[in-house]
Amino acid sequence: MNGTRGVVDTLITEIATEIATAEIAIWTVAIATVAIVFSVFAQRRARFDQNVAAIIGWATVRVAALLAMLIVLAVQVARSGWLTGADTATLDWFVAHRSPIWTTVAIAVTTVGGPAGVAVIAVVVAAVVGWKRRAIGPAVLVLSPVVLAGTASTLIKHVVGRERPPVAAHMMAETDFSFPSGHVTATTALVGAVLLVVWADAAPGLRARSTATKLTATAAALMVVAAVMMTRLYLGVHWLTDVSAGALLGATAVAAIALLATVVGLLSGRDREYAGAEVAVPAPPYALPRGSK
Repeated sequence: MNGTRGVVDTLITEIATEIATAEIAIWTVAIATVAIVFSVFAQRRARFDQNVAAIIGWATVRVAALLAMLIVLAVQVARSGWLTGADTATLDWFVAHRSPIWTTVAIAVTTVGGPAGVAVIAVVVAAVVGWKRRAIGPAVLVLSPVVLAGTASTLIKHVVGRERPPVAAHMMAETDFSFPSGHVTATTALVGAVLLVVWADAAPGLRARSTATKLTATAAALMVVAAVMMTRLYLGVHWLTDVSAGALLGATAVAAIALLATVVGLLSGRDREYAGAEVAVPAPPYALPRGSK
């Protein structure tokens, strides 16, 4: 028994060591990015052909690709791998470019974009969306990624156990672990969930949103996430890999919930305005054609 356990421990150590290398990190990120981009176009073709199996399959590919990047980043951080090389330099740059005005802005943004602030906003947005759509489904679609991402963030923080930057760099008090950023995770999950609703097919009786509206919403969502990421670095409470992991985790939660919504919608056979909503990173989510089974 002890011999078998030793072999397993050695194997796990070897795998973790390999993942922490620069070559594995680069190849994983590159392959995952290509898979995500390709899945977007492949899924659009599948939607045109009304190929339900392919639609679900390519959505699964995106979730797997995002998870792969998140896992590699977590191992890199735990092992002080190649991907952490820019952490110190990035933190030093933000600390060197502080000013009273930007400090006020950063504190305001990070307060609103914190887990508590995002939770309140998510509840309000979910209530409004549910009321406008006259259905609970879209409201659940908004709340689910936020809950999933928040839970996963807490678990990963304790598993990785990364310390925050030196206290001397902090501009606000933070006591929990650093990886991933809870602020960025929550914000990404919320804006991603909103995009799912924005890009989903319009409910019966409602006018479909224009492409310009959808693209504007997507651009605004990206700017919001970027703003929260920069404020956490500016305030000296996170490393670059922390905020990057937060964005990845939030996007993964959205992708996973979108996939689940697709499967549940198809299995139930119901025609819901949010059924089949798919998330594509960096492209926006799509919905199944009405009447698909």
